[in-house]
Amino acid sequence: MKKSILSAFTLLVLVLATACGTNDSISQAAEQSMQQFEAAGVQEDMKNDALFAAEAASASMLQVQLGEAATGKAVSPEVKGLAEEMVTAHQGILNDLRDMADRGNFVLPTTLGDAHHKVYQEVTDKSGISFDLSYLRRIVDQNRELLERYEDIAKNGKVMELKQYASKQVPLLKQHQQILERLEKSLEDL
Repeated sequence: MKKSILSAFTLLVLVLATACGTNDSISQAAEQSMQQFEAAGVQEDMKNDALFAAEAASASMLQVQLGEAATGKAVSPEVKGLAEEMVTAHQGILNDLRDMADRGNFVLPTTLGDAHHKVYQEVTDKSGISFDLSYLRRIVDQNRELLERYEDIAKNGKVMELKQYASKQVPLLKQHQQILERLEKSLEDL
């Protein structure tokens, strides 16, 4: 039930964002995917799949860009090490997504979505331990949201390749979440 409500809400956001003519790269990519599906004669409602693919791409780009920033700005060696791991992992996730998108005719954004850009700015505007804590908090939140969306699409997606892609990534995202929460707790205990 909760997943259905989340899917319906996501669909509503996509419809409203598209209707308002937003310049958000996620909305634009999802709309372009929908146009391609319609042109190919796909009758099934693919909005949630198209939106997921665009969101997942932007979210992984955010993780990569934040990780790259953290390798230079973080004070804690643990945060720097984590950032390097996140860059590598999310580059792999993004490459897998791009491969799947090419096969499935999904359009992916090439820049961060507006909300992800705002998170990037918010975190990178900080320095020192404030940066480390902000980075950790934001990637914990981002990873949690990403994990929920991946689990949802793995279960409720329409395109089999997209469902398989999402299912493949869920264990890694769960592992990341555990690591992130442990590191966040250890830094808060300092």
